[in-house]
Amino acid sequence: MKCSRNITDLPIEILDILFECCGNMTNKLYLAQAHPYLAQAFVYHCRNLFKHIPVYEKKSLCFWRLTLPGCGPNIKKIDRVIRENDHDAVELVNLIALHCSKLEKIKLIFETDSVNCVKSLICQRQNSLKAINLRLKLKLKSPEMNTKILHELPELPLLEELKIFNIPIENFYHIQKFENLVKLAIRYKNSKPVVIDILALCAPLKKLQILALKGVRIIASEETKIHLPVIQLKKLNIACEEHNSHAEVQRFILSQGKSLESLSHDCPREPYRHEDFLEVIRTCRNLRFFELPSGGVVFDLEFVEEIVDILRHNGFTPDNPLVIMARDRPRYTKLVKWLKNSSSPELIKPEYFRYWPTRLNNDFP
Repeated sequence: MKCSRNITDLPIEILDILFECCGNMTNKLYLAQAHPYLAQAFVYHCRNLFKHIPVYEKKSLCFWRLTLPGCGPNIKKIDRVIRENDHDAVELVNLIALHCSKLEKIKLIFETDSVNCVKSLICQRQNSLKAINLRLKLKLKSPEMNTKILHELPELPLLEELKIFNIPIENFYHIQKFENLVKLAIRYKNSKPVVIDILALCAPLKKLQILALKGVRIIASEETKIHLPVIQLKKLNIACEEHNSHAEVQRFILSQGKSLESLSHDCPREPYRHEDFLEVIRTCRNLRFFELPSGGVVFDLEFVEEIVDILRHNGFTPDNPLVIMARDRPRYTKLVKWLKNSSSPELIKPEYFRYWPTRLNNDFP
């Protein structure tokens, strides 16, 4: 009598072809759940399916339970929203922590009082994570939520990029332990801006090159006024709040004069003065991109000539001009008009962006 054969006797490579013929993912899941061996074949079939789990990915938790053991090592990035009592999202994050051994980037948006799963995920993947984006949607009833979240994280030796939105202020100085940060973005949305001695905060971050601040009031302590910590920023984005001191912001910008290459600066409280603009381009000799604040800086021929004189003196060339980006059409039009009549029009490249957000917002979480 011949031995009976069935589908589970087929090699996994053949079952891989069979799963390919099943059509949609629902049919594949039904087949995978029919037998443990078929579940193994399904994991093999999905091994190269994902490198990124986006926020809009709506597959079932059952799907992730089956696929992550196989495709997890290929996943480099995840985006998730974790809401109140969303146990599936929490379990998914825990599955990712367990199986995604090469995870490099995470973006987690919390609409819940508990963020313990993020700490578990980050601690388990601390030797692979290079970029973290954390956004807390704080509730009025529980403003004390996770005030020590960054304090409880490990040092994360590979972390190069950190974006935090509405993380409580008690966390900020724990950023200093992430000594290999290259990019830091802080955004705080509240009735009162967060007050930060930004030079003191960033002093230990010797590799920091890109800094974006929004909803932050910049101050300088007496110590940092006397002894400016050495940070070498290449790109600086500042969206000032009404409580910010224009002088403090200007002083901070000028402190980066040796290294700064890109500056986006907006301070709606008061118009940006011509002399401040000239002081920045005179001091920041490597500056190649300047996004103008929304108010102030009206161009005429005399002002444009002052700008090109400074640029010529600083060694700017037609092959490496200063990009000046205006957010409104009238200023852009005037810059183009007067530039045509200037002595060195090729030293400035005007740009205009009609729609918000411009580059100023691109670095914010």
